[in-house]
Amino acid sequence: MRRWLLALGLVILSCIPIYTMRASSPALLQDSDTAVLLSAIRERQAPLSWFVGDWPLQNHFYRPFSTLSFELDNRLFGDNAAGYGQTQALLCIACVLALFWFVRELTDKAWMATASGMLFALWHFASVAWLQTLVVAMGVLCLFTVLLPKRKPLLSVVGFLVSWTVAALVSPMADIPARVVGWLPGRTASIMALFGLIALAAYVRFERTSALRVAAPEPSPLDPPATRSTTLKSDPSRRAWLWLIVSAISLWFALGSYEQAIMLPACLLIVAVALRLRRYRVRWAWQSIAWGMLVAYLALRQIMLPSDVSGYQAQQFRSGPGVWLSIGEYILPSAMSLYSGLRAVGKDVLDTGGFVGVLMVLPYAALLGLLSNIATMWEARKDWLIPATALLLAFFSFLPMAWLKHFDHYHYWPMAFRALLAVSLMEFALSSLVSAASLPAKRAPERPDPAPGSLPRP
Repeated sequence: MRRWLLALGLVILSCIPIYTMRASSPALLQDSDTAVLLSAIRERQAPLSWFVGDWPLQNHFYRPFSTLSFELDNRLFGDNAAGYGQTQALLCIACVLALFWFVRELTDKAWMATASGMLFALWHFASVAWLQTLVVAMGVLCLFTVLLPKRKPLLSVVGFLVSWTVAALVSPMADIPARVVGWLPGRTASIMALFGLIALAAYVRFERTSALRVAAPEPSPLDPPATRSTTLKSDPSRRAWLWLIVSAISLWFALGSYEQAIMLPACLLIVAVALRLRRYRVRWAWQSIAWGMLVAYLALRQIMLPSDVSGYQAQQFRSGPGVWLSIGEYILPSAMSLYSGLRAVGKDVLDTGGFVGVLMVLPYAALLGLLSNIATMWEARKDWLIPATALLLAFFSFLPMAWLKHFDHYHYWPMAFRALLAVSLMEFALSSLVSAASLPAKRAPERPDPAPGSLPRP
């Protein structure tokens, strides 16, 4: 318990700059979308009416719960922009704490929950260039271990490549300070992310505290013995169904806050599969309830909103290479980020009269990124469940937004899972560095048969 209280304290401390650096300028209320939204709310003076129709911007979105947050701020703060900024910051802090809870339930590792929450919090207010530099330096250090005597060069190269992938994941995919913390309509994404993370965490809590587990295989002589830190299975909780209710309510609130939440049932299924692979006897009936709630939401949306596509929606749809580049960035983070970044640099050089030869770097950079992703998957093969779960959660939570023109807040919910992915792979990067820098283990001498002093055998 003490270690978890310490972990929670560290995450809360990392959230303090989100609040102290919150937006408070009068410009918060002068944004065109915000001005129209508040004007519609003040003109209607009927908070519950948003449950039976379009939301204030009238572009065919069903968002009653996120709209209620603006109704509450309007009642509390009126034209005081600082109050709206305070709510915005508190919502982001709540998202960080919800991620901490989810990772705690999923992994039961205090260091992983702490690091994931702190990285996600850091993306809200500060540049992480120093952290990327640190990770790359660790990879370069690992590469230089090849110069040490009696070392295996392959370990050094793999450690360098894994660090390259982690450095790409540590980099934020979106400008959270500007688009979520400092832009009021961006709270639709943060409110949805908050309820989505709570739904996932409560569901995992429900399964972990009530589901039976498949019997573990008998320990072999090579398995480590139980210690004081070994987690033992306790009796199933009789009140675990309360967590299921919390998960269901949070799922419904997320669906009524932002359209990206339609991927929440898929995320719940991914988590259920991960739990089953950890030998929990998952109750699959809950999955049918989650998907049924999604169908009910889509039917309600069809009834409450106009059937045609709004002008805004038609303007936002896109197709072509940009869609697949956005999707690819979640599948191959190093390759796509390297390619996109260097492509932009190359374009700038060409526009300013630079050498065409600079572009020749791009294919090699993309190849380096691809190799780093492959090396990371190879290194993580021994303990792949958490990284694979985080990767799939990030991918599927972003997937429907790939067909829309880019806005930074589309990445907010997926970035929570990406923080977990970066932290889980950092463990492999550090392990690779230690393995590359350590002397190879000495082989034990062959045991004579029969051993000296043993009794004769027939």
